[in-house]
Amino acid sequence: MQTAKNRTRKLLREYTSLAPTYDQRWSTYIDASLSMTLKTVAGLPARRILDVACGTGLWLEILAQQYSDAALFGVDRVPAMLEVAQRRLGQRATLLEADAAELPFESGRFQLVTTTNALHYFADVPATLTEIRRVLDPSGNLVITDWCRDYLWMKVLNRVLPWTRHAHGHTLGRSELEQNLVSAGFELVDSKTKKIDGFWALMTVHARPAGMT
Repeated sequence: MQTAKNRTRKLLREYTSLAPTYDQRWSTYIDASLSMTLKTVAGLPARRILDVACGTGLWLEILAQQYSDAALFGVDRVPAMLEVAQRRLGQRATLLEADAAELPFESGRFQLVTTTNALHYFADVPATLTEIRRVLDPSGNLVITDWCRDYLWMKVLNRVLPWTRHAHGHTLGRSELEQNLVSAGFELVDSKTKKIDGFWALMTVHARPAGMT
């Protein structure tokens, strides 16, 4: 099994190559993911929003339309993806190269944190969720959309991809993600799964810091 260092190297290599064509190559899957995320995010209040593993900035562009007065931030490990995002967003968002488990922000800064199609790449999911909890306002919201291992083909991918050239880490099932969130200091608001075709299956989980009900 690959180490975190090897996975990071694969991630940088794979997504540096994919960056120029990523949105077009995976458009059906991306559109479904962002649509699921938007249904959950719609109406949540936020003055400052962080997208973790923002990639090419497509989701931040949607957020810019939904939250015209909010300050938007995005972080990603891959400089080539951030370059695409910068061209897309211009001055509408602040973009930084950073690890999801070591976010360069002060505690409690954001009212909304999102991450889409990235959780299965994170080397340390518990540490990442704990770090997101740190930068999230006590009354804020976290929305995660990612692959869901509760379906057959996603289970197959989860076993196969780590042994290939891909940077894949570990796909969670919905209950596993929910348990990780509770352990990191969150309480669950809502969660849903969806099979978008005969192959891909996704989940969206909405959580907030525990004790704020």
